[in-house]
Amino acid sequence: MLKKNIGNFLSQLQLPFSETPIDLLEEIFHILQVKFGLTRNSNQKLIDLGAGNGQIIIYSALNYGLKSFGIEINGNLIIEAKEKIKLIKKEKKFKKRLFRKIKLKQEDLFNISLENYNFIYIFSLPTMQKYLNHVLKTANTGAIVISFKFPLNNFEKILKLSYKLELKDVQQDINAYYYVKL
Repeated sequence: MLKKNIGNFLSQLQLPFSETPIDLLEEIFHILQVKFGLTRNSNQKLIDLGAGNGQIIIYSALNYGLKSFGIEINGNLIIEAKEKIKLIKKEKKFKKRLFRKIKLKQEDLFNISLENYNFIYIFSLPTMQKYLNHVLKTANTGAIVISFKFPLNNFEKILKLSYKLELKDVQQDINAYYYVKL
């Protein structure tokens, strides 16, 4: 048990939480819809690797009706995500059935398979990308991997860069990179 706890602690140190600005999500998802076949209220599935406070999965479920899964190792961020969902439910702005499409699990993203997902979202620091190869290999051919802010380097054997979205944020210009799993 101690070994697992140490691994979780080290993962959290190496993968600090940084949130995708909510105002950029509309553009990111619009590109998925226009260029990569995202269909509202379909059976398509999205996973956010390192879901943080759940912003991506909440947005995709409530605004696009996608089955949205989040993998997050930090229990405090999962609690924050669940609180965020409760607050949004109280607003009664979205249909109850959409909230059932949100699933969040405390797990190490390096130990999962991506075979069931159409869209894979990741906000990964370049220093951690060398550990992603075995995880990204599990994605189905044709799955779309969206990398926020940083390109996925050295994945040419398994991913093909298909589109680069240049986003304007208040403080800086940011890119989202769309890859197709080969």
